[in-house]
Amino acid sequence: MRASPNTTEGLEGKIQRPDFGTYHHTTTRASEETREMVKVLFRETFDRLPFSQDDRLKILDMGCGLGFLSCFCAEYYPSAMITGIDTFGHASLKGSSLARAKDNARILGFSERIRFEKGDILRADYGKAGFDLFVTSLVFHNLGKRRFDAYERLARWVTRKSYVVLGDVFFDYERDIGRLKKLFESLQERPGLTSEGVYKVLVLSKPRERPI
Repeated sequence: MRASPNTTEGLEGKIQRPDFGTYHHTTTRASEETREMVKVLFRETFDRLPFSQDDRLKILDMGCGLGFLSCFCAEYYPSAMITGIDTFGHASLKGSSLARAKDNARILGFSERIRFEKGDILRADYGKAGFDLFVTSLVFHNLGKRRFDAYERLARWVTRKSYVVLGDVFFDYERDIGRLKKLFESLQERPGLTSEGVYKVLVLSKPRERPI
């Protein structure tokens, strides 16, 4: 039996499948359904970015968890190199670990193009790495009020030629949008999903010279 594109065969011929974990306050099935919907929204958003799918992009996945979005980026951009960062200790994703993220990339055949590492967006500096695209999903709202500090740090990392695709649940949408508009000259809102909050995908670019 041949493995599907989302599986691989182990040494004993057993089919291996990636496990991207379960979000807190939800079930395994609900988490999988959420990821499928997020994948659709990100694919539609990537289709509209000024990049070719064959471009050799450098992508940073902020709060990568077990690698779901990193692996999707590797699938959509087959020539891209992706770095996934996470503290791998937050309760928002059950069983998160660096080893499991690496294993998922291996199962899907992306190990050569995805590098996972421990990193904290509130402490590290990724502004000198020359990333073309920054992505994140269901991460910033977990930071509470500290997300505003994270927005400001992100605005310092982005160049005039790079883009941010930020997908999140916004419980105080107008406040978040107001802060982001002070940090970026360009903010595009993509259609989203309605749940307890509002999950939307935002495309940010052209950081202001002096973030407020």
